[in-house]
Amino acid sequence: MKKNGPTKRKLITEDIYTVIKDQIYSYSLSPGQKINIDQMARDLNVSNIPIREALTRLASEGLVHIIPYKGVTVAEMSLQELDELYELRIELEGFAARKATLLIPEAEINWLLEEMKQRYISIESCKGNLETVMQMNVELHGTILKYAHNENLRKLIEQFLQRIERYLIYARRDLDIETVKKEWSEHQEIIMALKERNHQMAEKLMRTHISNSHQRTRRFFL
Repeated sequence: MKKNGPTKRKLITEDIYTVIKDQIYSYSLSPGQKINIDQMARDLNVSNIPIREALTRLASEGLVHIIPYKGVTVAEMSLQELDELYELRIELEGFAARKATLLIPEAEINWLLEEMKQRYISIESCKGNLETVMQMNVELHGTILKYAHNENLRKLIEQFLQRIERYLIYARRDLDIETVKKEWSEHQEIIMALKERNHQMAEKLMRTHISNSHQRTRRFFL
């Protein structure tokens, strides 16, 4: 992973950050597992410095814990954390949906509707159910955050989404087609509320959707 010439350490740190994050999300690094920085440096053929910098960034995202003089461990997963993150997400994304309803251009809403048609085709063909759900989330939730026109709100929600993603990946590894169709229907209803410029309904449907997502995810950790 060593880079030659003028390449800055920042780029090396970014690569290492991505590698470690992927290992956490794929459970190659398990919750609670201690990270051996020296061994990781040898495996990646880099010094300890960019690894520590990458771990500091991951700690700021709640994915690892750095304990002075004791080391670094992958953050544990718990029902309490999951419940708290969803509680915040319901409030913030409900507000974002209400705010964005009157600001999203008609062309963007029509684009979302077309994309949803393609996602339904993917569900019916039983190909990539997890990928289909993840893509729907990126398209709808990302568009709403963009047109809420509040950068601090966007950053805050994205921080929570990053921490929730590890739970979602675990819970959704074996999604059944009926669950995916429910997710699709909830997304479709929200888009129709956007289409009608009904900000109260958009907020209500978003809150219901996230609450349902919470329950669908939570049952895998009971």
